Amino acid sequence: MEFFFDRNKPKKQKDAYGKLASQQKLRLAMAFLNPLRPIVNESWGQYGEGKKSKTFGQALRKVIQDATEGDYPDQHVNPEKVMISMGTLPVPEVTDTVRSPGSLEVRYESLPHPLAKDLDQLVLVVYSPELGMGARNDQTSYRIDGRIEVELPPQFEQGAFHAYLFCHNARKTRFSKSRYLGYFEPMGQIRRIR
Repeated sequence: MEFFFDRNKPKKQKDAYGKLASQQKLRLAMAFLNPLRPIVNESWGQYGEGKKSKTFGQALRKVIQDATEGDYPDQHVNPEKVMISMGTLPVPEVTDTVRSPGSLEVRYESLPHPLAKDLDQLVLVVYSPELGMGARNDQTSYRIDGRIEVELPPQFEQGAFHAYLFCHNARKTRFSKSRYLGYFEPMGQIRRIR
């Protein structure tokens, strides 16, 4: 005889659709944000109660809620909506972004604001999930300068990358929200977001 019912036989649980969708969102957000962890831990510090794990968790939650798009199983992270830094400082208004062979230049205007100081420092981050690499400017640039230019690492010269800009005060106790500058493709092609 073939049993069609046996209450002693453990039931095989099938994962619910919502659970699978949530797990995939977490995996996608973690894959995108984890390489940026040093930047996130520094710039989200005030949101983590002094603990790096909580800091990263807050940034990860923001990516899952705001930047993960699509329906399961076709979900993806929208880099334009990812906040690699968070805070109350105003980020300068970007007027132009130019990728040249070997460099990336960002021109900006700093509008008057009570929290903005001329000596706030700007951070330009280039990041390629495909290459598995990220870099930031190593020279100090100030809000008053009106421009920031970085020499791209050789790995980025032939590959595509995303670029983000944010600022912080001199003591790194206040940060701005990051601004997505665009997706820069090789061979001078660019998709810019304003």
